[in-house]
Amino acid sequence: MIGQQSTNDWDRAIRSRKSDLISRLESIYGDNEDLIEERLGALLETVTQFGETFGERDVSFVRAPGRLNTVGMHADHRGAFINPISLDKEILICFSRREDDRVEVRNLDPAYGTRSFHFSDIRPDAPIRSDAEWLEWTQEKTDERKAAGVNEDWITKLQAPPAFLHTRYPERKLLGFDGVMGSSLPDMGGLSSSSAVVVATTEIMTCINDIDLDDGRFVRYAGTAEWYVGTRGGFGDHAAIKCGQLGKITHMKTLPELMIDAHLPFPEGYQIIIFDSGIQANKTGGAGQKFNEKTATYEIGEVYLRSYLETHHREAIRDVVAARMDLDIEKKFHLADAIESIDQPEIYALIQSLPERIDRRELLRQLPDQEALLEQQFATHDEPAGGYQVRMVITYGIAESARSRNLKDVLNRNRVDLYGQLMNVSHDGDRIHLDAPRFDPAKDLHLQPGDYNCSIPEIDEMVDLAMDAGAVGAQISGAGLGGSMMVLVATDGVEGIIEAMRTRYYQPRGIPERLTVASPVQGAGVL
Repeated sequence: MIGQQSTNDWDRAIRSRKSDLISRLESIYGDNEDLIEERLGALLETVTQFGETFGERDVSFVRAPGRLNTVGMHADHRGAFINPISLDKEILICFSRREDDRVEVRNLDPAYGTRSFHFSDIRPDAPIRSDAEWLEWTQEKTDERKAAGVNEDWITKLQAPPAFLHTRYPERKLLGFDGVMGSSLPDMGGLSSSSAVVVATTEIMTCINDIDLDDGRFVRYAGTAEWYVGTRGGFGDHAAIKCGQLGKITHMKTLPELMIDAHLPFPEGYQIIIFDSGIQANKTGGAGQKFNEKTATYEIGEVYLRSYLETHHREAIRDVVAARMDLDIEKKFHLADAIESIDQPEIYALIQSLPERIDRRELLRQLPDQEALLEQQFATHDEPAGGYQVRMVITYGIAESARSRNLKDVLNRNRVDLYGQLMNVSHDGDRIHLDAPRFDPAKDLHLQPGDYNCSIPEIDEMVDLAMDAGAVGAQISGAGLGGSMMVLVATDGVEGIIEAMRTRYYQPRGIPERLTVASPVQGAGVL
């Protein structure tokens, strides 16, 4: 880490290509000279604007890359493995500590402008002692912002980490910071730009306040903090952003605690290309409604799942819970634990025992002892028409857990064809329409698509175009509901895929062509 220097010293180091700075950038981005030059330009612009905005100060830089989860969608918060890479598109913030509790950040994008706040205006008034209490309080704040018509403002992503850290360190006087933020990461493109801002802000807050967190606590704190924004996700995006490794796919899970199982080699002779659909996925807007609905459906399904296992496989669930009694976590059994606890025939019996659709009234009637949990989940979204699709959402989640676990073996055997198959079946579970059955008892678990249904027609079309043009695999990126999709393709087929997207998707719609060839870089941190 280079550490803190004056704005003038940073300016000189950047312009002169100082050796220790170049070495640091090479450790993050590899030997990609074009990328390093581009990032040097971003550093120079950011530190120059900091000096013009706040004057000459001692400053540091933090960077937080976007992420691409290649297999393991929508299930990190269910205890499943994820298989992400950290992207070479990133959030960059030049920052300096203040001696009070104020935060002021200027965004180099004029569409976002400058935001400022005091911690005293955003922190909880009463002690918050659990994740459930944090969830309840952040939902109240989200409802207040929605009523005032300000919930979609990007200031919430800056506010989330200090608000959460106050609940963990209530006796400490946390200091604020001034900052200038730039970004090469597309907004609302399914590459986790929101979580990147939260991770970057968490990095700054822990740095300037001398809070020492291991990676496990860091990603848990950042992920839980983001509930302040109004979404109800897990820690997978934050772990991918924080823990990525140059040139590797990270095979890991975040629940019941962070476990990095392996850094897997990216298949030689293949590339992943990310194509932006041109449809924004705004999780603080309409997309957040469906995002939270699906998370709530998982929570509902897990109640039925646990009841089933306690009736039919009590020893299996008891063993899992007992092994986690010493962990500082409130929830000790997750959906993905099912694939480790019982065999496939029993999983299929479990799936078929679940309600296909169920509304809130019937849920409260069937599960009276779960009223508090249910009401807490109901508060995050409007009731879906026709009720919650518990059976097919749980089918997707369990099957995706199997797919994401299997990728380690697939890559170690260099079976790129199976890599593509896992991506394709996963996307089938997100499709708006699917001709094949969503659940077929004659097929293996990892081949069951289920029905998570967070794609959009445009991305379904892009996936089909990519497969027609020779892709090995293709699927939606991130939470879905807009944003981007990814394509796994042999290197010699890259130009053909790009041309097919250009002539059959972008040009007919008259929208700009936006694509990124994914390049795994090092995870987030202070330079």
